[in-house]
Amino acid sequence: VHGIPGVAVSLQPTMVFSRYDPPLLPAAPWLKPATRGPQLWLNDLTRALGRISTARWTGPMNAVRASVALPPTTDNIIFDAGRSADLSLGLYSHVLSPRQPDAAPNFHVVGYAAWDSETGGPPVLSPELEAFLNAGAPPLVFTLGSAAVHIPGDFYVESLQAARRLSRRAVLLVGPDGDLSVGAGDPDIHVAAYAPFSLLFPRAAAIVHQGGVGTTHQALRAGRPQLVVPHLGDQYDNAARVVRLGCAATLARTAYRADRVARSLGTLLDDPAVVARAQALAGPARAEDGAETAADLIAALIGR
Repeated sequence: VHGIPGVAVSLQPTMVFSRYDPPLLPAAPWLKPATRGPQLWLNDLTRALGRISTARWTGPMNAVRASVALPPTTDNIIFDAGRSADLSLGLYSHVLSPRQPDAAPNFHVVGYAAWDSETGGPPVLSPELEAFLNAGAPPLVFTLGSAAVHIPGDFYVESLQAARRLSRRAVLLVGPDGDLSVGAGDPDIHVAAYAPFSLLFPRAAAIVHQGGVGTTHQALRAGRPQLVVPHLGDQYDNAARVVRLGCAATLARTAYRADRVARSLGTLLDDPAVVARAQALAGPARAEDGAETAADLIAALIGR
């Protein structure tokens, strides 16, 4: 109507529902990757029922479109991933989820667009954290990202105890409202509200996190084993994907206790295959530049 091209963006594989590589959803735990047979049919049936149950969500979106003189769309915001847009971009890594055969012709997996600066400038570690990292062995890093960090429960207390059970140094990133006094006085524990993942994660022994798509990508790029504790949304699917890749384990939020955390981390760190697999995946993940690839595709769309 306005003659302006439209670009849809999906930040995580969960939003691109492929029959061959469906997301892991707590409400549909039977969904699994498949290429043929009954599992593929089950994936198709689940998608069809999901489309029916979420069709009503298109109404509010069309109301917004009408308010700016755009025609209505029949795209399902959960299952169609911008199928009717001029261009649809998956801003996530091919390592996490490659493009599937049933993707729309306009859809491209372009890679993760890395960004973790608080100020808008180049990321930098605080002098205190830099000194801690230089003072001993690579630490365990515990973080709940940017959303789950506001509902931490006992995550950081249990994490601290797990690190002590393993006789490991640890960095706890507790968020802007977190308790910075956790582990006070312990020279093997460093607590901060935030640190750039791109600089901290490569210097870790292992990373324990909530499975947000940004955190998961940064952990992949760092080449370190991961223990993922999903809290909400796409985190369950992201966790399942890195487990399938062979570089991670997952632990339910309700099971997050120091003894289980220590046992899971010990198993990961003592398994040479997991450590090697994490290192092997880092190169392909770091080689992607989602922002640049997306910009090239958008420029080509505008210029055509």
